[in-house]
Amino acid sequence: MRPNDGPKFVTPTARSRRTVRHLVLVGGGHSHALVLRRLVGRPLIDTQITLISDVEQAPYSGMLPGHLAGFYRREEVHIDLRSLCHSVGAEFVHASADGLDLTTRRVLCDGKPRGPEADLLSINVGSSPRVDSVPGAAQWVIPSKPVPQLLAGWEVVKAAAFGGNRSLRILVVGGGAGGVELTLALQSQLMGHALFTLVHDGPRLLPGHNARVLTLLSPVLSSRGVTVLLNQRVTEVQRECARLRSGEWVPADFVFWITEPSPPAWLRNTDLLLDERGFIRVESTLQAVRHPGVFAAGDVATIEGSPLPKSGVFAVRMAVPLEANLRAVCEGRALRGYKPQRHFLSLIGTADGRAVASRRFLAAHSRLMWRWKDRIDRRFMRQFDIDGL
Repeated sequence: MRPNDGPKFVTPTARSRRTVRHLVLVGGGHSHALVLRRLVGRPLIDTQITLISDVEQAPYSGMLPGHLAGFYRREEVHIDLRSLCHSVGAEFVHASADGLDLTTRRVLCDGKPRGPEADLLSINVGSSPRVDSVPGAAQWVIPSKPVPQLLAGWEVVKAAAFGGNRSLRILVVGGGAGGVELTLALQSQLMGHALFTLVHDGPRLLPGHNARVLTLLSPVLSSRGVTVLLNQRVTEVQRECARLRSGEWVPADFVFWITEPSPPAWLRNTDLLLDERGFIRVESTLQAVRHPGVFAAGDVATIEGSPLPKSGVFAVRMAVPLEANLRAVCEGRALRGYKPQRHFLSLIGTADGRAVASRRFLAAHSRLMWRWKDRIDRRFMRQFDIDGL
């Protein structure tokens, strides 16, 4: 069956016998959490909503490094999805999606249908670092996502660091903003108990940011004793070491993995059209190409003609057009295209009460930048205060 010949999800004009349509949200990412928040007091007409998520408490990526660095408690950086669903009259299904049957319009969990038959479907399941291409990585590394796995691994690392009689050797793989911020967060908690090495497969850290950002962050890494290895790729991971492309073996008691994002493998077994990396191709309306009843947002989506970095920033910004277009479908109105912002502000915490602000050719590192970041992040989380809804 060709993708464009597959079954179509029911649209409002095609429903002849149903009085209530079902919108199924797959994944509790930032986009879906914000869509649900926007529906408080403004429900979709004649629509029952079901959220299927593998977690009840969804982590907010913007505050996660701060949590690891000890600035925030766990409950401060997680969104209570079950309570959020309750506030809008939606059903919450705690399960991990691993398939999609477009013929029966059902989401599969553990290979079995879960949730109702969907008239509309939206997918916001994020991405995870690719580990299947490096021997030993799937067994030995601690990936930055899924977050529960990262947090569980971090607890093991802390126990080993403070319970042993020697300094741990910790390797962080991935020198983008996420890798640098994670390294500084972890190192801030293990000073005197661990030695850190940051490996990056490129000529400079922080690709995508201007040179001044690197100028500000490089001395921070150096002063904190972080060894940086550039133009190196980890080609194999074993229990206490990792091999580099050069053939050198680097001692490593623990390896944190923050590399190229990859989508859930189960998407390849659907009739959805995917890009070369396996992410869902969507129109500017966030509708899946050739499947207008399926929407996708956040990391899992690739907008035709406007590829975006896989970043929580865009997952947050996609929420408004996603909610607007889901509402438009339910009300029989025309959908509008989403035009991503070309430039945006990045605030990279350095786990010392300061942060680096990065936007286009501008950069600054100060306590004021951290207070700015903290204010933005706390304001974001306050909107999910269920008691205040």
